[in-house]
Amino acid sequence: VPKIKGNHTAMKSGMLAAEAVFELLSADAPAREAVAYPEKLKASWVWSELHAVRNIRPGFQKGLWAGLANAAYETATKGKSPWTLHHRHGDHETLKRASEMPKIAYPKPDGVVSFDRLSSVYLSNTNHEEDQPAHLTLKDASVPIAV
Repeated sequence: VPKIKGNHTAMKSGMLAAEAVFELLSADAPAREAVAYPEKLKASWVWSELHAVRNIRPGFQKGLWAGLANAAYETATKGKSPWTLHHRHGDHETLKRASEMPKIAYPKPDGVVSFDRLSSVYLSNTNHEEDQPAHLTLKDASVPIAV
C-alpha cells in the first residue's frame, strides 16, 4: 500500500491532538471534548495524504486484478474519486493470540548474512548505558490492560 508512513502520520496526528487539548485546557471555560482536533487534522498534510490513498487497500477485496486496476486508477487520479470504499471488517478482528499461533524456528545467525543481536547493536553504533532507565513510564501499568 503506498504512502504508509505510520511513524510520521502517528507523530503528526499526536502533535495535532496535543495542540487541540492544549487549546482546550488553556480556554477560560474548558469544554469536555477537543473538537478542534478533527479540524486540525483535516487542515494538515496527514489528511490529504491519507485521503489520496484511502481506496487502495479496500480495492483488493474484489481480488488481485481488480485491486491492481483500482490502485492504478487511484494513484493516477491522486485519490480524487468521488467515492470512498469501505473495509469489510476491522484489521483487529483478524488477530489471534500469540499462544494460538505456531512458533517460528529462526535459524541461528551465520555471521555472513545474518548476525546475532549484540553484534548488530555494536555495528549500529548505538550508544547508551546498559542500566539506563526507560524514559517512558506508565503512571498506572494496569490501564493498558484494563482499557
